[in-house]
Amino acid sequence: MNSVIEISHLRKEYDPVVAVADLSLSVPAGSFFGFLGPNGSGKSTTIGCLTGLLDPTAGEVRLLGESIRPYPVALKGRIGVMPENLGLFEALYAHEFLAFHARIYGLDEATTRVRVTELLEALELAGEGKKPLAQFSAGMRKRVAFAAAVIHRPEVLFLDEPFESIDPAGVALMKHGLRQLTAQGRTVFMTTHVLETVERLCDRVAIIRSPGDLVWEGEITPLARDLPVAAGGGEFRTLEALFLHLTGERYATLGWL
Repeated sequence: MNSVIEISHLRKEYDPVVAVADLSLSVPAGSFFGFLGPNGSGKSTTIGCLTGLLDPTAGEVRLLGESIRPYPVALKGRIGVMPENLGLFEALYAHEFLAFHARIYGLDEATTRVRVTELLEALELAGEGKKPLAQFSAGMRKRVAFAAAVIHRPEVLFLDEPFESIDPAGVALMKHGLRQLTAQGRTVFMTTHVLETVERLCDRVAIIRSPGDLVWEGEITPLARDLPVAAGGGEFRTLEALFLHLTGERYATLGWL
């Protein structure tokens, strides 16, 4: 399998804190890849390094066969990013924000107009044209950020907690769009804490512990067929059980409840 993301000994420091220590990982083309870990394990920092939002302290990252140092503008045009802190221009209307993104990525005016209209309708935002983004709910803002990330049909799409605050209908719409992307051979790289969603959507998963310590990477499609996945000396039938075992995460019971 060709790899579209190749990470070799990635390190990111915020002196004196080490957010990612020594991460090496390869992501196959056309995969729906889940990047999982506990809070503070370095997931968002890793995505920041992969997408040019953060400058790695050390290590090498290659996307689509190209080094990201220095990050070529042409390469940025081939990826899409939906960060956890959405970075919307709140004074704009949704159609203005999406048109701005489309033109940045080089779409012509006619294509931009068609895609903005289709995205707003598909994500049930067409009726919100009289409100600036500052007046949108958290879930509506997430839908706009998703639309901006996919409007240019990126070859690799990075998603950081994409489904948080979105209602079930919005989640279903986004999932459908993501499945369309991977069916076309494009790659989705997603972080989320909703393991059930990962189990349904992703075909491969990497699990890290703080700070960016890779403990397992592999295929999880057997779980959808109620078959076990072998890891860490055991067999697991749910992603939750696999995750808790590999990360050493524990939960306490509260007797007074």
